[in-house]
Amino acid sequence: EEEFLDFHRRVKDLSGLSDEEIQYTAEPKFDGLAVELVYREGLFQLGCTRGDGIVGEDVTLNLRTVNSIPLSLLEGSIPELLEVRGEVIMTKEDFERLNRDREEADQPPFANPRNAAAGSVRQLDPRITNTRPLSMFAYGIGRVEGEDLTHHWDSLQSLKRFGFRISEHARLCRSVDEVIEYHQQVLDQRDDLPYEIDGIVIKVNAFSVQQRLGELSRSPRWAVAWKFPAQQEHTRVEDIIVSVGRTGSLTPVAVLEPVRVGGVEVSRASLHNEDEVRKKDVRIGDTVVIQRAGDVIPEVVKVVESKRSGNERTFIMPDKCPVCGSEAERPEGEAIHRCTGFA
Repeated sequence: EEEFLDFHRRVKDLSGLSDEEIQYTAEPKFDGLAVELVYREGLFQLGCTRGDGIVGEDVTLNLRTVNSIPLSLLEGSIPELLEVRGEVIMTKEDFERLNRDREEADQPPFANPRNAAAGSVRQLDPRITNTRPLSMFAYGIGRVEGEDLTHHWDSLQSLKRFGFRISEHARLCRSVDEVIEYHQQVLDQRDDLPYEIDGIVIKVNAFSVQQRLGELSRSPRWAVAWKFPAQQEHTRVEDIIVSVGRTGSLTPVAVLEPVRVGGVEVSRASLHNEDEVRKKDVRIGDTVVIQRAGDVIPEVVKVVESKRSGNERTFIMPDKCPVCGSEAERPEGEAIHRCTGFA
């Protein structure tokens, strides 16, 4: 909250406006892949990832397969040129269904809905993208010709009129207190939403004030993300196994009693390396706190030592690769054990 209040003070100082003269729009911060769409004379012409904010990947053909992206704008006052910014996402339910299908097909599951959405949009074959359950929420407009927009809130309503899906939870806030109240309301609703969000985005509503504030190192001075704390749950470590990476790296992985964290079922969590296991003293049979933060694969935060029974077993890093049986060694200066059978 203090960081948001600092942001508000900077907005006031740079704009010269009073509290009463500043309005904000607040929206959920979707956890997916940011894209930009270009429409000319109402027709979808180009779609790309946002990339570094200047250069992105051309994914036009793939985005044409996403049902919530209109190929032509709805009837009415249609701009000559319209740049639409949005987030391609996958719902929690669709994500779990996709991973079940992949596991049945002996394919590796995606780590989280964000990776699943990004990987689906970046497919080389649009036919594969077409089989993935993707949606897009529009959250802003870039360049526009033939439409006179003065406020961000108005631009969201225009996007809705053009046929785009916008967040039903977006709100126009007329005071700092309303923004703080909105943040708490969305945080309370987080687990019940059908998609992943990791915070809210707050934007100065008036475009004239946005222009006055400008940007700093590609980051706008008129917008800020207020992120949520990482989601945590308690569960039990049923086993600790070793995963072998493509380069021969050996990583201890906690096999967990399945638990839902933020609407997604978690049954495994990376323990990173032997030093991390020793540092956190994670044992087979322990009750642990796990968390998911942003696009991070679930991790073990700490052991709940008060829940120990005395029957827990200490994990020992194997001296042979569990896949090929070659010797496993830890190169000097590295934290990771490696299989010597990999070239």
